[in-house]
Amino acid sequence: MTVRARIIDNPWSFRGPYPVARVLPILRAAGWSVDVAHRSRLLSVRRQVEEALDAGAGLLVGAGGDGTLRDIADVLVGRDSALGVLPGGTANLWAHELDVARPPEEAARALVDGETRRMDMGRIVHPDGRFIRFLLMAGVGIDGLMLDHTDPRLKLRLGAAGIALGAMRAIPDYRPFDLELTVDGRPAWEGRVLQLIVGNSRLYANVVDATPDALVDDGLLDVTIVPWGDLQLAVRLGWSLALRHRPDGDVPRFRGREIGIRTAAVPPVEVDGSHVRRESLGGMDGRPLRILVEPLALAARVPAGYRGPLFGRPPGA
Repeated sequence: MTVRARIIDNPWSFRGPYPVARVLPILRAAGWSVDVAHRSRLLSVRRQVEEALDAGAGLLVGAGGDGTLRDIADVLVGRDSALGVLPGGTANLWAHELDVARPPEEAARALVDGETRRMDMGRIVHPDGRFIRFLLMAGVGIDGLMLDHTDPRLKLRLGAAGIALGAMRAIPDYRPFDLELTVDGRPAWEGRVLQLIVGNSRLYANVVDATPDALVDDGLLDVTIVPWGDLQLAVRLGWSLALRHRPDGDVPRFRGREIGIRTAAVPPVEVDGSHVRRESLGGMDGRPLRILVEPLALAARVPAGYRGPLFGRPPGA
């Protein structure tokens, strides 16, 4: 069966415009019908995806970073057309999770030989009903401020080093915040927080498995809290992250279908490595943000035979 696909390239990603000329011969040799669209300030990704869907595309491929994938996935929620990846961004967390190689030719062959599996999406919902989705991770705390302080021009030129410079600017301005956390409507944790991570997947900043037991198809979100003010816990956490690349058992962790976050004011927020503008979340008025899972909302193209830890359901389930 002929696969009709559209590649959406982000020319402003860290590695620049994706070398689509190296992948098109592989995809077309497999009998695929493929076109290429470049992200543009004049045309939204939503419109680019919707045009491809109207033309019968069964696969939308993000050629860029996790932000481009998130923007495409947001439009594909609830549809049968699948999301594919050609990694060309700064971190490429989803590609790393799937063990998709960076060389374009190998990534293209992984698409051709791949299979479609359904996965969950996450959704942050403001009390007034506005929402933003995420594919992999949502961060509440210092990582959101860090990305807000990152100069897009330096990120484009320096990649992760540009983000590190943003972190250096953010740290002096950051203040931990008081948090009341509920899980599925029940009180779960209360205290002062440095960072909150809500994971649909596991890998965070390409360094640690911040939510190490997360599955992308279990209909649940995993939560890891980094508390503020406990020096012994901070030391243990540092050693655990350095040696095991995951938080130790003393770090508060939770799992549920709906996560409630109540704070005095909206703290910095990021989704899939992109800062969320505070005005898009609005004032909280004492009401909590809700972070919900959308079970099996997205079809994703993954390498054939992938048997890594992210999926709990067998292929075809």
